[in-house]
Amino acid sequence: PRMKETSGWQQVFSSPRLDWVIERVALNAKVLGGALGDHDKMVAVASCSEIILWALQADGNGSEIGVFHLGVPVEALFFVGNQLIATSHTGKIGVWNAVTKHWQIQDVVPINSYDAAGTFLLLGCNNGSIYYVDVQKFPLRMKDNDLLVTELYRDPTEDAVTALSVYLT
Repeated sequence: PRMKETSGWQQVFSSPRLDWVIERVALNAKVLGGALGDHDKMVAVASCSEIILWALQADGNGSEIGVFHLGVPVEALFFVGNQLIATSHTGKIGVWNAVTKHWQIQDVVPINSYDAAGTFLLLGCNNGSIYYVDVQKFPLRMKDNDLLVTELYRDPTEDAVTALSVYLT
């Protein structure tokens, strides 16, 4: 729904009927000057390990961008800019890149917390490390085509990072 001051709430999109219960929802509002043009409004839903992503048009219609699988239950679903992110505490992240239209799954150590700042996704893990990925650049390592996940910090006692809060000026 969207709010119009003169007419109240209006429905802007209704998905096709799904055969499963929606457990997670992520909504991306229009990003000015975004790479997708008319497809800068997106909504994603997840159930268990399956994710469906739609692009929303101004007329209220939606077109399915894709169905993606994380391989493990999705525990967090959110956008960082136009990039869709799915995470699981088991140590998997999935990233859909809006420019390349590519879905990438990456194994990392088990994830306890996350936050996003600008185009950076930060992951707090149970081995005491904080990792980051610049999802805007969607960097891939040349040798194995994996996401470039960089360790930002490692706790010397390897205490799990159970909460993250990041603020960039």
